[in-house]
Amino acid sequence: MALEYNNSGPLTMHLPSLTISKRLTLGGIALMLLIAISIYGVMTLRAKPRLIEASSTLVQESGQSIVNGLSARMAGYEGTTASLANLAETLPLNATLFAATLPAIIDANGDEAIAGGGIWPEPNAFTPGVERRSFFWGRGSDGRLAYSDEYNAPEGAGYQQESWYTEARNAPAGQCVWSAAYQDPVTGESMVTCSVPWQRQGQFAGVATLDIRLGGLAALLAANGDATGGYAFALDREGNVMYFPGVDQGQGMQSFAELSADRDWLAPVAGAMNTSEPVEIRDARLQDTASVSLFKMADTGWTIGLVTPLSRITSLASTMTRDLLLFILPVVAILLMLAWWGSRLLLRQINETTRQIDRLGEGGASGEALSVSRHDEIGALRSAVNRYAGKLNHLFAEVSGISDTIAGRTREISAGNVDLSRRTESQAASLEETASAMEQMSATIGHNAESARQASQLASEASGIAEQGGAQVNRVISSMEEISGSSRRMSEIVEMIDSIAFQTNLLALNASVEAARAGEQGRGFAVVAEEVRNLASRSSKSASEISGLINESLGRVEEGSRQAREAGEVMERLVGSVQRVTGLINEIAVASKQQASGIGDINQAVTEMDGVTQQNASLVEQVASAATALEEQARTLEELMVRFQQNASTGHDDAAARHPYEGSALPA
Repeated sequence: MALEYNNSGPLTMHLPSLTISKRLTLGGIALMLLIAISIYGVMTLRAKPRLIEASSTLVQESGQSIVNGLSARMAGYEGTTASLANLAETLPLNATLFAATLPAIIDANGDEAIAGGGIWPEPNAFTPGVERRSFFWGRGSDGRLAYSDEYNAPEGAGYQQESWYTEARNAPAGQCVWSAAYQDPVTGESMVTCSVPWQRQGQFAGVATLDIRLGGLAALLAANGDATGGYAFALDREGNVMYFPGVDQGQGMQSFAELSADRDWLAPVAGAMNTSEPVEIRDARLQDTASVSLFKMADTGWTIGLVTPLSRITSLASTMTRDLLLFILPVVAILLMLAWWGSRLLLRQINETTRQIDRLGEGGASGEALSVSRHDEIGALRSAVNRYAGKLNHLFAEVSGISDTIAGRTREISAGNVDLSRRTESQAASLEETASAMEQMSATIGHNAESARQASQLASEASGIAEQGGAQVNRVISSMEEISGSSRRMSEIVEMIDSIAFQTNLLALNASVEAARAGEQGRGFAVVAEEVRNLASRSSKSASEISGLINESLGRVEEGSRQAREAGEVMERLVGSVQRVTGLINEIAVASKQQASGIGDINQAVTEMDGVTQQNASLVEQVASAATALEEQARTLEELMVRFQQNASTGHDDAAARHPYEGSALPA
């Protein structure tokens, strides 16, 4: 609302077309709509993509977890096969010893996933003149290993022509080569074979194998594939299906291309085998749109697929958006209703206080005091108005007293002007003497400024010499640091020589051991090895002595570097001190010049003060006239205060007649 005033008080009050209460109501509705739009926008544009990304990351982590678990299990089988190959390389070529040693390793404490394994030598590699001499144990239905000699039968192509054998022939020693998945002709089970080549006297001598049932792989994928609400499948390195939910492996190995031809909704996955990006399909098994992520196993060449329903990825974001809107909007509505109700109560109290303040203003400083029945901000406001009224009464009393005082003081001012005139004439004579003394002081300061200038020049030359000395010391420090670095490099070289001597000694020791094993034929080689050891020992001792000398020299160089750095720091402090002295002298020179200029200004000011003093004498008379006028104004002020207090006693009676709110409804 707006009030208009003239000299006699408030005339009119204009009520706003839109009250604060209505504005609060409209603002609350707009705020609630803005919050709803903001929540939806933030969840749609920011939170939903991040939640989908987090869900996708979880899918990738779940798939990688399956791959890691499968890789760990297959690595264990690779280690077992490598152990078989190592035994084939180190054990004497004795069939009885092989038969007693290998079954325990192949059995692996009764691991049912291992269908069998053994050693497969090259022709003539185990027994001269025997082309096929394999040692193979297969796990029977009772879970025990049984030796099988059927692969050594003279009829047939021989095991050396099998793919798992030929592929391992050119592999590095000790490295497992995984075969493609196949179906065992005897048991009908799906299997893969780990083949590790072994050597004798540096030449390929055969292959160690371990046959792994894929039933364990199926159990692992079935147990972990539903972690994301879908399922998992596995393909071998040639694209054959090792496991797929609902596919019967009893009818023979099936390629993924054949499976996708039978189930056309898998065709996008078959076309994306060489990509790492997820593929979206309409999964007939899940009856939903799904995302297929493919993971490659580097060691085996297998491909693990993880199928996840898209609803599982996006459902969290949609659910959170709905829950936020259903929870936050009612809470905001309740809070806005409470705020609207509280604002109406507050505005009602403010309007009542406004009416009472208007009545107080109409009644003058002695009007009726406001009643205080609240202990909050509104009560504090009404108490403040009452305190202001009391201070106003006190102010009126003080103004009356001051007006009386002013009248008396003006008379004293008139008498003092006469005394001021006499002192002004005496001051003019003193100013003439002061001007003469300032001229002599100005000449002395000028001489001091010239001396300070010469001292500043000498200090600048000394500063330049000190800076040259500091630069020379810095060059000495740099040279000492270069010498120290070279000494450290020599120490590193000596340490390398000492290490070489140690390795030579170790090699000589190994040579002595080998010579001892060789017996009489290695005696001459043992003598040479002993000499090499003595030479390595002397080299190590000499390197230690050189290292001690270099370390002692390095310590002295570092001490010299430290002293040079300390000398450089002293020169830096000296240069800094000279520069500070130069600065101080320059400041003195500048100050002396400024003093000389200031003294000239003082001379001029004293001359001007002499003229001003003459003018003050004439102003004294004018002040006397002004004092008389001030006395008349003080009497006028006293009369006005008396009239205001008389009006205040009668103003409260007709305040209601002039109140602009009378008879009108106030906004709540």
